[in-house]
Amino acid sequence: MKTLFKTLLVLGLVLVLGAILLGWGVLHLLGDVPGVHLTIDGDEVIWSGIGMADAFGAGLGMIIAIGVMCLVVPLVLLLGLGLPLLILGALALAGIAALLGVGVVAGSPLLLIGFIVWLLVRDRRPRAVTPAPAAPPAPAAPSEPALHA
Repeated sequence: MKTLFKTLLVLGLVLVLGAILLGWGVLHLLGDVPGVHLTIDGDEVIWSGIGMADAFGAGLGMIIAIGVMCLVVPLVLLLGLGLPLLILGALALAGIAALLGVGVVAGSPLLLIGFIVWLLVRDRRPRAVTPAPAAPPAPAAPSEPALHA
């Protein structure tokens, strides 16, 4: 099972790196092509003319957004889906246990009568014990010459 998780982790990281490389390639290769324009709030963004401070801010914002997504999305899925399903499963299990308990209490006279009938009807003769087949004799180990001091 550990190998499966390691494989899935490596495949996930490869997919993330591939997506990053594809995104970088699209931005840099298509950013300078005539006819392709990225417009944000009515201002055209030219990727080749972006300053170092703007690039640093954009990169820092992306890192923070990725970190938040890696923390928030699993917690939302865990607490928003997993916890209610766990509670429903526990309640269903408690309901089944209660129904089985009521069934045992209500059916106990029938179980007692059935046990008494089984004791009266069962075969009381002891079964003959058949001996297990003997194992073949082990081959003799070659004797080693004794060492004399």
